[in-house]
Amino acid sequence: MRKTERNFTNKVLESKRGNVQAAAAQQKQVKKVNQKVKTNTSKAIQTIESRKVTSSTMIKAYKKYLRKNVSNKKYYAIANIGDNNAPVLLRGTQGAGNDKTGRHYTGCQIYYYKNGKVVKMDTFKDGGRWLLLSKKDGQNYLTNGGSDFSIRICVKNGNLYRYQYYNNHNWKKNPENKWATSIVKMNGKVIKNMGYLDGKMYRKHTGYYTYLKNPEISFIRNVK
Repeated sequence: MRKTERNFTNKVLESKRGNVQAAAAQQKQVKKVNQKVKTNTSKAIQTIESRKVTSSTMIKAYKKYLRKNVSNKKYYAIANIGDNNAPVLLRGTQGAGNDKTGRHYTGCQIYYYKNGKVVKMDTFKDGGRWLLLSKKDGQNYLTNGGSDFSIRICVKNGNLYRYQYYNNHNWKKNPENKWATSIVKMNGKVIKNMGYLDGKMYRKHTGYYTYLKNPEISFIRNVK
């Protein structure tokens, strides 16, 4: 083969290899773009689906959960303490009592409908009084406490928030009153520590909450 022919043949082969490599790179880029589109579409679908969840859908899911998983001897309540006051399922666990407004509890298990499932969020067993509902900045809270402590619970963005306030009275003059720091928890993890609140600061923090007109949470029997 002549030198001129060899050079021509080599150029043709190099050109073909270049085309193959370019095609492979282009295919890889297309695949990457498609994957990104697929991921973004999936996220968009999830967002749309989450927005479609209504209170009615959540309550139906809670009723189905109760039929399948909870004895008909147990008592439950549905309280609007979720995202934008969405319904949350409470199952009474301790401190049962009755008055003219119904059956009440001092403690409960908390369930929430998220990602298409009813999931347990927490167990509340720290109160000395019947469970009540309070409000702050338009958000409802499950409320309980005692003479020197107050606990408020709600669900925001699918996470369970627990606000724990403790009255240490005038602890700077009487160190024996320094008994607990006030904290905020998200899903059981402390995300804020407010320190030791004296009586004035304790009343200030808890004073931002107001009780609903009918604050008592009445539980009903789980009839299957």
